[in-house]
Amino acid sequence: DNVTTEGATFKNLSSLKDIAIGSGFGLRYDFSFFVFRFDVGFKTYDPSYPSGDRWFKDYNFGNAVYNIGINYPF
Repeated sequence: DNVTTEGATFKNLSSLKDIAIGSGFGLRYDFSFFVFRFDVGFKTYDPSYPSGDRWFKDYNFGNAVYNIGINYPF
């Protein structure tokens, strides 16, 4: 990491505008010997886009991220 580059380090609350936000929902089913998970996630705020296009506006499930998991998440 190059900490001498402008904007490369977290300084205070003004740096929060550079943090991405994601949201979503999921289903969990607990079999007695493992947990099955299905999650859907969206990029809610993406700071890499131009200033007017950073907030999520396209409610299309084609833009979602789908995850399937077996057992616990961590």
